Amino acid sequence: MGNNGYGEGLTLSPTISSNTLFHFTTNKENIISILKEGFKPHLCMEDLNIVLQDKPTKEEKEELEHAIPMVCFCDIPLSQSKNHLDTYGHCGIGLSKEWGKRNKISPVLYVHEESKITSAVQSMLISLLNDLDNKLWDDIYWIYCFTKPYEGKMWGEKEKKFLDEIYRFYDERERRYVPILDVLSNYCLCKRDYLDESQRDEINHKLKKMPLEFEASDIKYIIVSSEKEIIYIIKEIGQMDGYNQDEKKLLFSRVISAKQVGEDF
Repeated sequence: MGNNGYGEGLTLSPTISSNTLFHFTTNKENIISILKEGFKPHLCMEDLNIVLQDKPTKEEKEELEHAIPMVCFCDIPLSQSKNHLDTYGHCGIGLSKEWGKRNKISPVLYVHEESKITSAVQSMLISLLNDLDNKLWDDIYWIYCFTKPYEGKMWGEKEKKFLDEIYRFYDERERRYVPILDVLSNYCLCKRDYLDESQRDEINHKLKKMPLEFEASDIKYIIVSSEKEIIYIIKEIGQMDGYNQDEKKLLFSRVISAKQVGEDF
């Protein structure tokens, strides 16, 4: 082998990330909804206290337990996706990274207490607290929306609280879509407001009107939980109005089961 720029005779190892962005969910009905209407952003709770100085007050802590509008994806290869499937559901849809780039879907920034980015955000916060009208607050919100702790507590939606177990978020290889909004902060809720069902539902209702769309040609995989559900999802696709016959045939070819993923990837 010639010199490939990495050293004479060096064989490059296979990529550790997929060329596909996967969104996993719990059931086939959610997949049908996505195929018909696109991805609908919704509020997701995140604990961003990592960007605060040591020993935050109760008020500071609660303000940075924040709900952010988003759609989540990952680029974990299917051969390594078992834990992700077990955590988020055995149904999913995979789209090309080119589609993701066009729609500004970006990797999140994983940080920990000793990260330089953490101390930099702390410094910006301290400076801006004396200038609440500064337009840089919008930039801070965008940093929040694409920042994730290396590890921390996961939000339990059923329990409506952060769970006790420490989870390594870094293993998820998350990429995130956040809708482009005139005033992003108007769509983010602190935990206190998120727990108010009327406020949460009002924001989620607005977000549903801002779907993240795609073409049939952008789809690389449609994953359902079992072999039996393959027949069901193909029948549903066949009855959809939003695709022509050639697009439907293409989508039929993309359907696989989580069982196949476990056995063949």
